[in-house]
Amino acid sequence: MRELDDRAQGIINQTKEQTKYCLGMPHSSKKVGHEDEEAAFEKMKKEIEASQESALSLCTEKVLLARQAYDLIESHVKRLDEDLNQFAEDLKQEGKIPPDEPAILPPLPIVTRDEKRKAGYITPQSKRLKEKDWERERDMDLELMPPPGSHKKNIPASVDVDQPIDPNEPTYCICHQVSFGDMIACDNENCEGGEWFHYSCVGLTPETRFKGKWFCPTCRNQQ
Repeated sequence: MRELDDRAQGIINQTKEQTKYCLGMPHSSKKVGHEDEEAAFEKMKKEIEASQESALSLCTEKVLLARQAYDLIESHVKRLDEDLNQFAEDLKQEGKIPPDEPAILPPLPIVTRDEKRKAGYITPQSKRLKEKDWERERDMDLELMPPPGSHKKNIPASVDVDQPIDPNEPTYCICHQVSFGDMIACDNENCEGGEWFHYSCVGLTPETRFKGKWFCPTCRNQQ
């Protein structure tokens, strides 16, 4: 595609120079003895028209290639989503996760930043892990799979809470600290209490975590 773009740009630049040259030629079509100049002018005009057609053809080919690449990527993403969903279904049939458990492994759509904020597979911890190797993160998710009977999403607990904390990292919970350890999300889409909450701050443990919809103290007081 880059080669097509370079070729098209080269033809366009050449056409600009030819057009500039033609505009600078004296208009001598009605003067006797200037047949050679008129023939050269006509020849140049035909070359310009041919160059324009070539440039247009290259640009059209580039657009078609871009469309094919987009369709190919979209097809692979769709196939990957289907494989991930099938993998989750297999885990449910094996009894490793409850039937109502959402997919553990996220699909890979291209979404906007606003859509990512509330997407079901996005957690505060994933922002810190986003540059880690995908395979390592996937294996870690499988090892930390929640026990049957819970549909709440856990934050991967393998991240060391003593590691250096980015001062620009967002804070959560009623303690206004960064994400670490096991956390639970408030089911209020417009939660103003912190969105995600550490188990210890809201009196939960991995064994007694809430089953069903859960609301943070701030949202419960507003109900």
